Amino acid sequence: MSQAEELATGDSAEPWQRVHPASPFVHGWLAIIGLGYIYWQNTDDLSWAERFSGTRLMWTVAGAGIALAVVLIFYFLSWYFTRYKLTSTHVYVNSGMLFRSQKQARIDKVQGIDIAQPLVARLLGLAELRFDVADSSESVLRLSFLRKADAHALRVVILERARGEEPAAAQESVSHDAADRAAAQPQAAADALPLMANVPIGRLIGSMFLQLPVMFGVLACLAMLVLWLAGVDGIIAALVPAALAFGSFYYKQLNQGWNFTASASDTGMRISYGLADTRQHSIPAGRVQAISVTAPFFWRMLGWYKVEVNVLGTKSDDADNLQVLPVGDFESVARIMGILLPDLGVANQREVLATAVSTGCEHGFTGSPERAKPLSPGAWKHQAFLATGTTVISRYGWLARQASFVPHNRVQGMSWGQGPWEQGRKLAGVRLHCAGGNIIGYLHQIDADTAAEFIRAQTRRLVER
Repeated sequence: MSQAEELATGDSAEPWQRVHPASPFVHGWLAIIGLGYIYWQNTDDLSWAERFSGTRLMWTVAGAGIALAVVLIFYFLSWYFTRYKLTSTHVYVNSGMLFRSQKQARIDKVQGIDIAQPLVARLLGLAELRFDVADSSESVLRLSFLRKADAHALRVVILERARGEEPAAAQESVSHDAADRAAAQPQAAADALPLMANVPIGRLIGSMFLQLPVMFGVLACLAMLVLWLAGVDGIIAALVPAALAFGSFYYKQLNQGWNFTASASDTGMRISYGLADTRQHSIPAGRVQAISVTAPFFWRMLGWYKVEVNVLGTKSDDADNLQVLPVGDFESVARIMGILLPDLGVANQREVLATAVSTGCEHGFTGSPERAKPLSPGAWKHQAFLATGTTVISRYGWLARQASFVPHNRVQGMSWGQGPWEQGRKLAGVRLHCAGGNIIGYLHQIDADTAAEFIRAQTRRLVER
């Protein structure tokens, strides 16, 4: 921001601050590992004694010192040119040595601030702030890295200002008070929030192995291992990448569910999770666009469900939809739904929710007619929908069943689907599209006249809102 712009806002006196000096190392520690790997690869024909003795040792120390000095100088310059500034209206982050960049977030548009701690940052006691801003599909600004206590303190100050709870003056005293509170008990506020759901480690690990893709992956890896041990040449070429792919998928699932907690906050819900690196997401209830409750085949026997949401401004690093419950029972689902979608538009909300995540056409649900049986012999009895005063609830799937909840005022568009087989049996499908992810409402293989009437009614709602 130019000097004229700063004077116009009245915040030119606010000081610029630098991030923690160890921040470049959190981003670039792999560079140091890479230097060691390059040296090892270029001396793989030498023994340990030859690598670290005589003239070779002198050149090794000199080369390593020069390389380390270059890396440290680069780290210093990266840290020196990265600064941030908090004013009464904006948060600014400047970065870059040769190519300068400035990112900013308006405080009155901030919906939530997430705190992330990658593994190296956790070891160093650092944290990153990720800002969720209104009218944005993803975080537009990241501030990395600060001391964990400072990150919590800065988050408190910014959210207070976003809610209009702080006067424009006295930033320094307020910031210091917040810093003192955060340094003393950085997690005190989070611990005081009402707990909606948590995921025990045993349930998490069991749920991961009770998924068909994981079962098939384990069996495939075991089969290739047996063939390799039996002397089948070349099978190791397929075993290694398969094991790496399966291990990556398994670790991602494990990391997203490890130590998972969901708590109610004053604006919606807050979730935290992580094994090697930790995440804290704040989910404003008013920005939830759609909710999906999924029950894979083997989970249904144990009464387990997974809950995901489309939400504006908050993105998971690994998927389009944000996971708000990796695995939980019906009671956990009901508590989370009570926070994110408190009004289903019916009086008997608990009974309707139970029917939505299971099967049957009780409580007003409209199912697929029997003439859909030849097209979906295993799923037609479970397909159903219910349009309440506030929400469209739809259920579909056979082995893995999914229930979608899309509020009427979040529907961005509709699409009609009718293939030749559906047309001959007077069936049709309707998809409800919304923003913030790929969860949709799906009325699958319902009566064509019912589908047409639903679209007309939904169109009237879209026009009236």
